[in-house]
Amino acid sequence: MQELAHFFEKETNKQINILEYNHQELKDNQELVRFNNKTYIIEVTNRLILNNISGYFYLIYQQDVDFDSLKGILSNLYEDISIFEYKKYFVVNSKIKLDIDKSTPEIIESETYRNTFIIYIGKIDNLEIFNNRMSILDEVFPIIINDSYSKKFLDLHDLTIYKIINLIGNERFYNNLIDFESIKNMDENLLYTGINFIENDFNITKTSNSLFLHRNTLIYRLEKIKEILNLDLKNFRDSFVFYLSIKSYLAYHL
Repeated sequence: MQELAHFFEKETNKQINILEYNHQELKDNQELVRFNNKTYIIEVTNRLILNNISGYFYLIYQQDVDFDSLKGILSNLYEDISIFEYKKYFVVNSKIKLDIDKSTPEIIESETYRNTFIIYIGKIDNLEIFNNRMSILDEVFPIIINDSYSKKFLDLHDLTIYKIINLIGNERFYNNLIDFESIKNMDENLLYTGINFIENDFNITKTSNSLFLHRNTLIYRLEKIKEILNLDLKNFRDSFVFYLSIKSYLAYHL
């Protein structure tokens, strides 16, 4: 019996109870299985078995998620993965790093018709690291969801940025260092252009193409940002201040 329970726990990553079958009515979380010429009830509980986690972890979030549908899509896209529910997330675990990137949320959205976020929390080999990263994600996730410029695929670097943004938003000292009044009066197109320029690695051509802007229009907007905020986005220090300031403004001051 223990061997059977261990097998199903390994397959489902959830705690399994095995009961004798006496022709009683089955619950939604119960199934019948034959083992050693006897029939048993396999009951899946909501408690996850995370003690021996290892590998690469991806968290997928959809509001009002249909787990069965999402599981089917991911199983078709990737081989040899473990998939389970954890809190409000759908967790994908693999022994190898998967080719999940910024295009993957779009693929899932085209199948499910639901807004999709994917967060890569890295390679993990123990429960403590898993819990620590989940704690950070839980802390900053409301900011991610409310950020109208948020990417749909995020990694540990993005979580680091949002953690800093959260610190800025919750500390009056940091707030006093940022000219939120000037930002508040700026054209939103300028804010979006500046964020996009930074996230496109300060590349004029890439940014122009992604925003469908003429390069001269883009250059004009960057100069306008410099004029209003005295921040030259071609300069790393200035662009760093701009990025954190705008992200903090969008998260806490709208």
